[in-house]
Amino acid sequence: MWIKHHWICYLIGVFCWLDKASIGAILDSRCYLEGGGSAESFLATEDLAVGSIIGKLRINGDPNADTGDISLSLREKTAPVEILAGSKELALSVELDKEGVRGPSSIYVNVICIRRHSTDPSFVIPVNVRVTDVNDNAPQWIGTPYTLTLSEVTVPGTRILQGARAEDADQPGPFSTVEYQVLPGPYAEFVQFLNPLEGTLVLKKALDYEQLQNFTVKLRAQDQGTPSRHSDTLLRVVITDADDQNPKFQRESYSAELPNDGRPGELRMRPEPLKAVDQDEGICAPIQYTIVQSQDAKYFRIHPHNGQITLLTPIGYGEIAHGATLVVKATQIDNADRYALTTVQLTRPGSHSDLSTLSFVQKRFVMRIREDTAVGNRILALPTNKPGKHLKYTIPDPVNSQFFSVGSLGELVLAKPLDYEKMTKHEFQVLASDGMTNSTAELTLEVIDVNDWEPRFRETHYEFMVPKSSLQSRTDTFEGVLIGKVEAADGDRNDKLELSLRGQHAGLFEIDATGNIYMRPEQLQSLNESTVHLIAIATDTGVPPRSTSVPVSVTMEGLTLAQSGWNSNMLGMFGMIVGLFLMIIVALSCYIVRSKKQGKSSASALGLGRNRVHSQAHSSVSPANLVTHEKLAGNGNGASVTSGGVSVLHMKHGGNITMANPMNNGLHHVASGASSSMALGSSAALLERERERERERQRESYAATVRSIVSRASANGQLYEEDEIEHDSLQTSTTTPPENNNRKVATATAGTGAVAGGGGVTTISTSSANAGQSNLLSATDAMGSSENNLTVYF
Repeated sequence: MWIKHHWICYLIGVFCWLDKASIGAILDSRCYLEGGGSAESFLATEDLAVGSIIGKLRINGDPNADTGDISLSLREKTAPVEILAGSKELALSVELDKEGVRGPSSIYVNVICIRRHSTDPSFVIPVNVRVTDVNDNAPQWIGTPYTLTLSEVTVPGTRILQGARAEDADQPGPFSTVEYQVLPGPYAEFVQFLNPLEGTLVLKKALDYEQLQNFTVKLRAQDQGTPSRHSDTLLRVVITDADDQNPKFQRESYSAELPNDGRPGELRMRPEPLKAVDQDEGICAPIQYTIVQSQDAKYFRIHPHNGQITLLTPIGYGEIAHGATLVVKATQIDNADRYALTTVQLTRPGSHSDLSTLSFVQKRFVMRIREDTAVGNRILALPTNKPGKHLKYTIPDPVNSQFFSVGSLGELVLAKPLDYEKMTKHEFQVLASDGMTNSTAELTLEVIDVNDWEPRFRETHYEFMVPKSSLQSRTDTFEGVLIGKVEAADGDRNDKLELSLRGQHAGLFEIDATGNIYMRPEQLQSLNESTVHLIAIATDTGVPPRSTSVPVSVTMEGLTLAQSGWNSNMLGMFGMIVGLFLMIIVALSCYIVRSKKQGKSSASALGLGRNRVHSQAHSSVSPANLVTHEKLAGNGNGASVTSGGVSVLHMKHGGNITMANPMNNGLHHVASGASSSMALGSSAALLERERERERERQRESYAATVRSIVSRASANGQLYEEDEIEHDSLQTSTTTPPENNNRKVATATAGTGAVAGGGGVTTISTSSANAGQSNLLSATDAMGSSENNLTVYF
């Protein structure tokens, strides 16, 4: 009883100890993550300073060096982070960079946790630090600074720079989205960006080389971060001169005195020699001088290059008593439309021209002017006999007075833009007055057309539908089908339009001068699309020509039917070809089956007797009708049996051989094959070659079989006799009917050999085994070269 009680106490103590141990093991959560999990994750911005705390590890336990119960360390020796001693804080030790240039873009380390005062293995806790992007990069211009060269006649709105670009190294998003702008400045009004998000610059204001030869503006590229970052660059524009200015004389008018004696010679100009220069300083075209035809111009000549005026013929005092006025024209050599006019007042010494009546040098002025001439240009000089005097000029016509004005020195100035399409000619009068007298001149200004209008289509997109009836009714004709009309016009009066079509299938269509589009239905078989997309182009005849385009879509309802007819024809041809091949295959199959049946019949004949081979290849005669007429002939040691169309050789123990060789050429079979080949049509040649190869194989098989039989019979030296042999002879078409159906076999003793023939049959006898074998082999070769039936007994 006492022992039993002792054991119970002992067991209770053991159980208590185990329970305490298990509870202690369960309660030891050191090195586990708070809240569960197997890894730690942190976020850090790329601008986080080195030494800053990334985060605190959520690991159970106290890492204090003195009183703690766990130890923390990093497995990686060169990690970009570190664990502060005696704590769970993770600190940054290197610079971060989301772009991966100046530092790592992400961090992955392993923290090792060891339980102190325990033999438990260490724990490995993965820690991942994700680096987030900040706007730490400014956009950087590519290929700067930019330099452009522009002509002064560049039209405002023209794209002068495409592809200006700045790149931001920040991650895709607002931090790397770049916007462009022109910074305010002295010349910022000349250019602007077409779109803030696109680096395309356009000209905003007209240029003038005579006023500005070059300028520089500042461009800015800025991202969308907050705060934003930006970078600036410079754009330098160099302006080139264009021929947009007329030449200009250095003086409004000149004067000269005629010689007293009227002798020819050079005239001295006042206040300085005559000279004109091109106002386009960048071009500075050479000038040519001429005198405008007038009543007094016949007496004078001007040097075309230096402008020196010379009196050609002597003149009397009475001829030009009151002096004369010459109009000098200075024209650019490279452009006859650019010229200037001035007057030269010629007087005689002592004369008083100022007291004369006011008059224009010419009563009528005619000139041509381009419709794109800029407003404010001086286009014509109206000289009078009182040059240099400030006269009053008036244009009585109220319409033309809006387009032109006349200065106090007689210069005609354009006051309103011209338009050839509205008015091709301006005819008006100019009235001049000096306060005492008046004078009138008639002016005719012809406007020169300039191609300043692009052709325009009435619609921005044309869509046409071709019904099935149009295609079905005209598929076989060469008449084009009218599918629609495009309408285009040009604002220039004298310009004519030329219309054309472009596109992958433009060759299927035609367009005339009025815009009618025609289609050729007979060419649709090569088209595999129900909708055709074209481009209609209108080009004018102006100089330089201008053009514009518009998309055209043509949908054909009948295209499916056209394609179906095309497919039916192709399918019919394909069916005929397939049918022909099937006929060839069937014919070949029939021929192969027949050949196999004949081969099986030959094999059956070979298996009738123990030492009997029977071949009926190429025989058209059934075995039931086989008839053999045999004749027994023998002398000496050899014997030969012959029958109509049959030669039979028998071999006895003495070495005699008797062989039956029905010689049937298979004419009936060949005739049947010929008739079959004629029925096959196109496959006759193929079948004929196949039959020839089959006959060749049978000849070789026949000869090999005979050689094998003779060899075995000669080697064994055995005699096989049959008193009654079943009717197995072959009756050919060339032999006469047999007398009876019983075959008789006679055996002859050894002796001399004899050869006898009867009824077209060859009989071979041998006198000895060797001679018989040799002769038999030669006979076998002869028999194997023809298409015969063979029966051999031994």
